[in-house]
Amino acid sequence: MKGKFIVLRRVRGGDTDLVATLYGTPGKVTLFVKEGFLNDNKFFGIFEPFNYVVLDYYQRGNVIFPNDIKGVRRFSYLSRDFKRYMIMSKVSLFFIKYVHYYDEDVFRLILNYFLKKPLKKVDITYLKFLLDYLNISGIKPRFLSYRNVKEKFVKIDLSNGEISEKGDYEIEGYILKFLIKLNKGEKVFLYTKKDIKKAEKFLISYIESKS
Repeated sequence: MKGKFIVLRRVRGGDTDLVATLYGTPGKVTLFVKEGFLNDNKFFGIFEPFNYVVLDYYQRGNVIFPNDIKGVRRFSYLSRDFKRYMIMSKVSLFFIKYVHYYDEDVFRLILNYFLKKPLKKVDITYLKFLLDYLNISGIKPRFLSYRNVKEKFVKIDLSNGEISEKGDYEIEGYILKFLIKLNKGEKVFLYTKKDIKKAEKFLISYIESKS
């Protein structure tokens, strides 16, 4: 079989074997390379975190084994920039936790965030990534379509993202307005780190409710 993949994580298995988590054509899978950490192995240095690889492989369950490398783009080099490393790491961790099945638009999304220059604040870049993921994954919350939020505190129904008095998640209205503007690409005021964390926790809670 042939497929394209992004390397999300790589660890050592035993003394010399390589084990990695990849996202690509067959979904999220585990890659195993026997003696992959030996420098005379033909796959040595290929499966660095964040690299894009095209593989000829065979699969057993959720584990794939490479036969040959058809192409590689070493995006790991981009992670030498600290801000890029931070956003690439956060995006990879998100995929490890929450994304299981292959979708071409979602695959392009991860490539886009690996390649684009982060915003001034990495945490804001990550919030924009979460919003973009919601927009293309078929679980866009309804609150993103609201034009104005006047309440000091707002309750959200996590089943659909609707603002509702019976909602099961309460969040400050100004944080919700911030997310709506960020989603539209409008100029936004950069809130405190505490507020940004509240916004991230809210979006992750909505995503987890769909898992």
